[in-house]
Amino acid sequence: MRITREYKRNLEKDNQFYIELGKKLKQARLSKVHKFSGKSFIVTQSAVAKAANTTFQQIQKYEKGINRIPLINLIKIAKFLRRPLSYFLSDFDNEDPIAENFNVAFQNEIELLGEQE
Repeated sequence: MRITREYKRNLEKDNQFYIELGKKLKQARLSKVHKFSGKSFIVTQSAVAKAANTTFQQIQKYEKGINRIPLINLIKIAKFLRRPLSYFLSDFDNEDPIAENFNVAFQNEIELLGEQE
């Protein structure tokens, strides 16, 4: 099978998307703020992995952009880090309408969690 230039271009764009998404994930993980004290703290890759039901090595690969983040894992991570999906997708203009739909669902889920506590 011969790889076309268009295929290579699309592959590079996809890779760049996942690299940027990984950077956002790491940034969110490193800039978590405690809701009671207001102090910043670092969430470990192991804690994020546990929330996403995966391994810390997989989280490392997500952050480096080596592996693609499945949508379900991104949703679990966003919930765990209490960030809307738009936080992760805001740099990608054509994904914003999709992210906005997920953000509405995410906010509803957060409100339900808050009511249960």
